[in-house]
Amino acid sequence: MKIYMVTDLEGVGGVVRNEQTTGEGAEYEVARSLLTKEVNAAIQGALDGGADEVLVLDGHGARGAYNFIYEELHPEAEYIMGAPWEVYLPGLDASCHGCFFVGFHPMAGTRLGVLDHTMSAVAWQQMTINGTPMGELGLCAAVAGHYDVPVVLVTGDQAACDEARALLGEQVETVATKVGLGRNSARMRHPAKVRREIEEKAKAAMGKIKKVKPLKIAGPVEIRVTYGQTRHADGPKGAGKERVDATTVAYRGADIIEAVRNLLG
Repeated sequence: MKIYMVTDLEGVGGVVRNEQTTGEGAEYEVARSLLTKEVNAAIQGALDGGADEVLVLDGHGARGAYNFIYEELHPEAEYIMGAPWEVYLPGLDASCHGCFFVGFHPMAGTRLGVLDHTMSAVAWQQMTINGTPMGELGLCAAVAGHYDVPVVLVTGDQAACDEARALLGEQVETVATKVGLGRNSARMRHPAKVRREIEEKAKAAMGKIKKVKPLKIAGPVEIRVTYGQTRHADGPKGAGKERVDATTVAYRGADIIEAVRNLLG
């Protein structure tokens, strides 16, 4: 079985400060080490659960999506690092059997969500897909669902785990790496316990692949983004894009793939 893993940084255990996510400085170096170790734990669990191929995407935007400590990565997986990408979530297609989301954060506006945001903490206020508020977790899950690939494991803060179960169902395996006390504070667990649980839940998630339903978004699809300021919504708009009001733009497509292409293209 083939697992596609999408990673982010804000949901990793021990990460609560903006300075840990910027791509430079001593705090970032610690955070990327913590990320690498959680990724390795998820890979090991997938392999123990029967995966024979694991492809991991370095999905955090800092340093051009080059956050993993390359020489410390698990030797039995393959990795996509660096940006830009020609397509969103490169390597994800119908050949994959399940998705893992590691280090995820909740959508913008989530109370007690650690480092909550959607795409940009500065520019984006809200995103909806066909009228339903979603964050990056929902967007990635919808792209996976287009290929009939279920998301079977989500790790991140408690709010991200709650968001995942509400969107994907109670069958999805989750690991709460921390419990938010505010945007930049959390009740932490020891990293060894977090990694052990990620490994255990990743193994268990392999047995959920036929039980968890993919997130299917029926076409046509409209992704509507409300930006923080009018300048973020300014700019030329082409096919599939409509300026709805001063701070809102609608991005449309026949399916989620086309809508995402118009959103990010």
